[in-house]
Amino acid sequence: MAWVRISDDFYDHAKFDAAGALGTALWVAGLAWCNRNLTDGFIPRRVALRLLNFEDAAEAVQHAERHAGGNGVTNGSDHEDLGPLVARFAARRLVAAGLWAEADGGYRVHDYLDYQKSADQIDSERKSNAARQKAFRDRKKPSKPAPAAPGTEQRRAGGNGVTHSGVTPAPNPNPITSPDGEVSRQRAGTRTQPRVEEAPAAVPATAVPLVDACTTAGLVVAWRLTSAEWLKIEALIDRVGIPALVEHARRLHASRGTPAHSARAWIKDWAGLPTGASAAPPPPDQAGRGSGEVVPLRRSNSYTDNLLAGLALLEERGN
Repeated sequence: MAWVRISDDFYDHAKFDAAGALGTALWVAGLAWCNRNLTDGFIPRRVALRLLNFEDAAEAVQHAERHAGGNGVTNGSDHEDLGPLVARFAARRLVAAGLWAEADGGYRVHDYLDYQKSADQIDSERKSNAARQKAFRDRKKPSKPAPAAPGTEQRRAGGNGVTHSGVTPAPNPNPITSPDGEVSRQRAGTRTQPRVEEAPAAVPATAVPLVDACTTAGLVVAWRLTSAEWLKIEALIDRVGIPALVEHARRLHASRGTPAHSARAWIKDWAGLPTGASAAPPPPDQAGRGSGEVVPLRRSNSYTDNLLAGLALLEERGN
């Protein structure tokens, strides 16, 4: 739908005074018809006389003549016959006022293209609007998937039975095997992170006699062990006994080139001792070294007995 341009003071012009009310109404209707039909201001004669229904005007004329006593113009004619006469009258008034000009087969609106858009302008605007609306609708449409590359179609046996296209694979439950390897690298990096060691636990009460006995025997090592390691040592104390554990630790201490710095180094060897193992004598290469001779401790679970045995050993070495 297009619009016509009419100044809001057009009826003040002298031409419209000459055209009268009927001529002015026909002029406005003629502008609208030309604009809708893209005629650039031309109105065929038969169309011009039918643009408006002047029956109301004809009836008004008859009504006025009846009250005025009639005249020789209407001569008692029906108002339906007067309608075309009124239309031709209004058209003649427009031509006389200079608002319309007679043309071959009809009328032409005076200076139509000076104020109204031409047919070419309206057609161009309509095409431009249609293209803009189409572009807007295209942007709102969901994008179509890209066509598959040649050779990537699945065989019908591997299709989904409806479209014969490739069946969507199940989600990969193991991100380690992702194609890009990104998740694999991330998890591999996580595995290579150093493990945080458990903080050392306090020495259990049942393991204090073992620590004291080892210290008395000259086995000075660090006892910074975890809770799990202390549990193992407590089990060894119950199964093997403190004297056997101390003696075995002394033999390990003497036989190795590098003495142990932590009691952790003895746990694995202690675990191999039989239940109720005795404190065996030192190896032959360690015997007969004077002050270095090892005096075996008596098998006892008494902390006092072990302490006394250690003190006796120290006195012997002092002598």
